[in-house]
Amino acid sequence: MTEIDPVLVADQLRQLCKFSGSDLTGTLSRIEGSVRGLTVVDCSNFLLKAGAGKEALAAAAGIKRLAGQINVAVHALGILLCLPHILKEGGQVQYVSLGAGNTGRREFDLETNYRVAAFKFTHWRGRDSQRQDQLFKDFFLLAEDETVKQKYLLCSALSIR
Repeated sequence: MTEIDPVLVADQLRQLCKFSGSDLTGTLSRIEGSVRGLTVVDCSNFLLKAGAGKEALAAAAGIKRLAGQINVAVHALGILLCLPHILKEGGQVQYVSLGAGNTGRREFDLETNYRVAAFKFTHWRGRDSQRQDQLFKDFFLLAEDETVKQKYLLCSALSIR
């Protein structure tokens, strides 16, 4: 993976904001209303006025690539910040998987000499059947595992402040 360039990210965000404005939904609604009746003769001028250039698309693609890594960072940071609360006296980490998602390794994110744990960090929105299915799968895999260690499913509802 390439190193993240903060100057490039800031430029991409500026480019994207030029297109989206402060309210992307409102901006898109205005563009949808304005595009009716557009002809090939008017197209270049319209795109320029709307801020819908190649630069904006490249910026959006760059931000999308970066945003795709956010879930992994949240998962890793969440687990690491939980360690001081999870490790009890005499406890030692034996295994940890900091990346979010299926890595092809064990079903748990953390194993100590006393317990195993799976972690979920999410922002629940109401229509979350896919998240609920994944949470149930983690619960089931923990419940069915033959380990004699204590089993934990740690779920955190993230709030944006």
